[in-house]
Amino acid sequence: MEWYYSHLEGEIVDRNGPTGRTPRELPENTFSVWSTYQVNDVFGVGLGATYQDESFINNGNSAVLPSYTRWDASAYYDISEDLRVQLNIENLTDELYFPNAQATHQATVAAPLNAMLTVVGRF
Repeated sequence: MEWYYSHLEGEIVDRNGPTGRTPRELPENTFSVWSTYQVNDVFGVGLGATYQDESFINNGNSAVLPSYTRWDASAYYDISEDLRVQLNIENLTDELYFPNAQATHQATVAAPLNAMLTVVGRF
């Protein structure tokens, strides 16, 4: 199992303006965890989650990107020592979330439930 946690505190310091504001898109807490299970010699599965606290869209701290939790999964099959087929599924619960913003009224909508099938070769 792998897990990562981050706690950030930021403050905008401006000699000509108000202080004590939080920089844009700086969530105080983020956390991710990923676990895999080897079913047998050639097949494995994984499950992971990513959490991000709410953050401000702008430096004026007047608009907020809401917090979110996203669940992901994976499965893989080793065809040989040098060839693997892997399926990754992102956003299992089809969570509507906004990972970042370009302006106060322009937030990026994250991808809905989606999957990617890859073939990985080693040589």
